[in-house]
Amino acid sequence: MFRNLQAIEIAEGALLADIAVIFQLISIYTPIGTSFFQLPIFIVFTVLVLRRGLYVSLMASGIAIFLVSILVGATNIPSMGLVVMAGLFLGVTIRWRMRHVPLVLLGTTCGALAFCAVTILFTILAGQPLTAFLRLVTVIYQTSIHITDAGTARVGLEGWWRQSLYPGVAWLFHFFVTYWLLTLYICNWILLCPVVAIIYTATNTTVRLLGYDTRPILNRRVSKSFRRVSHRLLKVKVFKKVLQHISL
Repeated sequence: MFRNLQAIEIAEGALLADIAVIFQLISIYTPIGTSFFQLPIFIVFTVLVLRRGLYVSLMASGIAIFLVSILVGATNIPSMGLVVMAGLFLGVTIRWRMRHVPLVLLGTTCGALAFCAVTILFTILAGQPLTAFLRLVTVIYQTSIHITDAGTARVGLEGWWRQSLYPGVAWLFHFFVTYWLLTLYICNWILLCPVVAIIYTATNTTVRLLGYDTRPILNRRVSKSFRRVSHRLLKVKVFKKVLQHISL
């Protein structure tokens, strides 16, 4: 795997790494739309993997993470690292032409593991026990139960709430407290699944528009109409110049 990089590989990897850093800086200093401005980072590293392979992409990702840590501080390394790894993952799986559903499920599983690992790492680095957040969860749970008791008592449904719903809620809470690590992973998995699907759809569609042979997500009619609109947008000089640099 280790080899000497060609000049074109170094130049292209550095260029796309700089583009990723720019979008990361925009997402940091923009008050709204943070996740939207991180979406091009996925596309950048996916394109780089498709063009130059995983080795060049790893070198470029290291450069991008290093530049972000120098410019805005080391606290942004986990955020940038997760986005970069997701982009590399999409590039590799799209290059292997993996089917859509297995790709989304595998991406969600790996992403949930990464989020759990980052959460545990930050908790340890902060000098807190791993179960510190359970205190906050317990306070929220008790407060919610008291509010629900008061609300149901006012409308005359306290008996129904206590007999029908409260046992199930209490069981779920005790299960969460007992198996908190498993529950944390399951919650991350459920939250990430639609996010991964949206990111994959946007990345796959964009990469396909740039001319790479990927598995189509849209059917033929929708894909044709989408291509017509996209080609009209590509006639705009700004979009044309940017995409020419990416697809050189």
